[in-house]
Amino acid sequence: MSPGAQMSALNEVVAPVEAPDASAVLAPEAGRRSLKQNMAALGAGQLFTWTMTLSWMLVVPRLLGDREMGLIITGMAIANILQLLLGAGTANYLTREIVVSPERSARLVTGATLGRLALFPLFAIATFAWSRVAGYGADENVVLYLCSAATAVTLLSEPILSYFQATERMHYMALGNVINKTSQGLCGIVLALLGFGALGFAWCWVVTAALVVVLAIRWVGQYLDVRWRTNWQDIRMIARGSAIYWTGGVFFTIYAWIDTAMLSVMASPKVVGWYGVPMRLWGTMLVIPSIFSTAWLPRMVQAHQRSNDELITVTRAPIQLVFVMSLPIATLVAIGASPVIHLVYGAGYVHAIPVLIILGLNLIPMYLNIMLAQICIAAKRFRTWTWLMVGACLFNPAINLALIPLTQSRYGNGAIGAAVALALTEVAIAGAAIFIVGRRIVGRSTLTRGLRMAVACGAAWFVSYLLRHTGLIPPMVAGCIALAVLVPVCGGITVQERAQALEEVRSIFSKVSGRLTRLRKPSGDIS
Repeated sequence: MSPGAQMSALNEVVAPVEAPDASAVLAPEAGRRSLKQNMAALGAGQLFTWTMTLSWMLVVPRLLGDREMGLIITGMAIANILQLLLGAGTANYLTREIVVSPERSARLVTGATLGRLALFPLFAIATFAWSRVAGYGADENVVLYLCSAATAVTLLSEPILSYFQATERMHYMALGNVINKTSQGLCGIVLALLGFGALGFAWCWVVTAALVVVLAIRWVGQYLDVRWRTNWQDIRMIARGSAIYWTGGVFFTIYAWIDTAMLSVMASPKVVGWYGVPMRLWGTMLVIPSIFSTAWLPRMVQAHQRSNDELITVTRAPIQLVFVMSLPIATLVAIGASPVIHLVYGAGYVHAIPVLIILGLNLIPMYLNIMLAQICIAAKRFRTWTWLMVGACLFNPAINLALIPLTQSRYGNGAIGAAVALALTEVAIAGAAIFIVGRRIVGRSTLTRGLRMAVACGAAWFVSYLLRHTGLIPPMVAGCIALAVLVPVCGGITVQERAQALEEVRSIFSKVSGRLTRLRKPSGDIS
């Protein structure tokens, strides 16, 4: 779930008692981009990808219909679960090891990439076996095979992108994501308009994934002497080092997609579509913690290399800001769920409204969990997070087994049960993670600001609720205006933070404009 997340100089936008100047503590090394540059690059890339993904989600589901969307979501869910056979978790290991030992970068990238390539036959066998066990129809099987092929190809580029993250060259990660999502978005819309359905989207995903792999190999060649040869010793070294991350990745992947997989077996493709569309919209809202966690992980690793106290000091700033920002975003999703579903997707997706509201509220613990997981990686305590994922993999399916049939029989919509199960699991994970690794990080200042923001968000939602009988647009507009007014009044966002946010937005648009200008000029430098 990875997921999808841009503001820099975080030390300037939180309470000084909670977050000293982290950027001063960890100045960028020579040849590496600053934290501000990396977050601006990721933000600019996410602006493109968020727009493309949202455009796809606003157009394609209505054109395809709930059944075709159900086929796509099912294929993606199963492919992502089976990807654990190709070394899920290796990316986290590579990022950390390259930060600590940059001289081993070429060996690590080569060994991880070729190791994954060698596992492709096992992945193909597992995909075929699942299709037989699940008893899918012919259309579902073809879409599943194509989604699995695209997933396998995508994972070949992951070790290279880990190198760019570790060396703080985030613009390559952003560019790869832009190409991936833009191609999928535009081509997906065109194919849907031409009537190709789920099969056309799946083929588009395969081609796009292959393009990103080719470009990633070309980019990394500018910095590493990659000869694409490895040996058993390197593969064994990577496998051993990645074991704990792989184990955590296995349980996280199962947890992230098990609800969709269970729905695909326990309900019709239409119900999967009612769940899949809100999940995809919800995924676009994870952009903020994605940017913060990606940009800050190398800095967290560097801080932990010095001392655990320094890691705590450096981490407080992004944790606080991400948590506080989750509250108004969740409120906006809840306020806009009904108008968006009705106006964009039509009556065929009306059952997705409660699912989207529940998932919107789930953003609050999810934002926090994404950041806490990065702390565990930086502090070499990923085993702790793995045990939390083990608990989630036991807790979540058990609740799904009860709630999916219950909500399917009572409301004709098992997707509600899956959404509630996911939300309850995320709350449980957040509580346990704060107790285990976040007690010194999520302090009183964070909780106080969160409470002020919650008051503003609750009041804004209440304004929208009072106007619920006036149509679709007035409640949403009134709720958004109330939120914009009440957040600064309640002290959820300070004047300094608003000024910093505007500066970052200008920086992102400036970077986007510069990229577009260079694209219009002939150049031999693809970077």
